[in-house]
Amino acid sequence: MKEILFAAITVTVMALAGCGSSNSSNPDTGSSNVSCSDKGSCPNDTVPTASAITTCQNSLAGACASEYQAMMNCAKSNEKCDSSGNMDLAATEAACPTEFSNVVSCCMATPTACQ
Repeated sequence: MKEILFAAITVTVMALAGCGSSNSSNPDTGSSNVSCSDKGSCPNDTVPTASAITTCQNSLAGACASEYQAMMNCAKSNEKCDSSGNMDLAATEAACPTEFSNVVSCCMATPTACQ
């Protein structure tokens, strides 16, 4: 089960490589939340696919929405690029251990929220 959750989060964060800031405000920090459809900051990041956007939007509408949004915001703020100019998923995840852990914990507690 944990491997499935990590795979789902990995797919989501890879889609996140195409994320930037939206206009919605983050009540915790006053900063903008990351949108599911925005492009990332690495030079070769691509715009997320329709499927990735739908997956992201479903996650933001689920029971783990606040954890998921916090993970997205942290990943965007700490996005690391690899030598090919794409998001370095491992380095980005390493920069946000609490946020990624919170998503995994929430998904483990509420598996239907992260499918």
